Amino acid sequence: MSKQNAVVVIIALGAIVALSPGCVYRESAARVVIATWNVRGYPETRQADGDWFTATLTDYAPDIMCIQEIANQGRVDAFLSTEPCFTSAAFQDSSDGQDNAIFAAGRVTLEDIPDPSGFQHPAQAAYVAHEGFDAVLVTVHLSWTNVALREQEKALLKGVVTDMLQKDPDVIIAGDFNTTEQGIRELADGIGMVVMAPLGQDGVGTTHAGNRYDHFLISPDLADEEAIACEIQTYSGTSLNTAKRVSDHLPVLAVFSAAAQYRDRE
Repeated sequence: MSKQNAVVVIIALGAIVALSPGCVYRESAARVVIATWNVRGYPETRQADGDWFTATLTDYAPDIMCIQEIANQGRVDAFLSTEPCFTSAAFQDSSDGQDNAIFAAGRVTLEDIPDPSGFQHPAQAAYVAHEGFDAVLVTVHLSWTNVALREQEKALLKGVVTDMLQKDPDVIIAGDFNTTEQGIRELADGIGMVVMAPLGQDGVGTTHAGNRYDHFLISPDLADEEAIACEIQTYSGTSLNTAKRVSDHLPVLAVFSAAAQYRDRE
């Protein structure tokens, strides 16, 4: 589906969820939308690319945004001051320069919680909640060039999931796994999670090179109750050229129900 300054519409389970420009959540009041995007760095060096990025996020209007490769606290502060949809962040600065961050819109409760350790690009964890939706969210960026280290990081994720399930039965591990689709299925099975697969997008990669490295892994409780749909966002024309400068990855959006009966927190 091509996105060029248009309202994004995700069709899921017969319901239309409109993510309106200007961060208006009229149709998605009973929904939570989470996005993950591995960017080349933030902010953009070209003003036009930065304007495109801001307009794109405003069109998508996600409630929660996982960003990989954001370098430091100053850039997180710049994100919050520039991107109109977001009012809070969970972030821990490190010397790595390719940190992970979680941003939330004003209607979302965001609690920064202790982060998992042992990852080359430090993982970021947060507890997020809105209406009947509540979950522990961890965003990761597994090692790209160091295959042995990436396998170690995959092994760490089993303990991460176990720890996070102590806080809430709904757990999400999202981000760039630098892992093939077969590998991600094996990883999910090994850590007791479910791959939230984009429907109707067979063969569509989450990178411009065609690889599908970016995923949402969700706990079985979340898969059975709140999970609605997942979609890779694609571009064409001049937007595609800009998107390639902004990132070699494509954003992935996941939609969850926030119906009151699914509330787990006390």
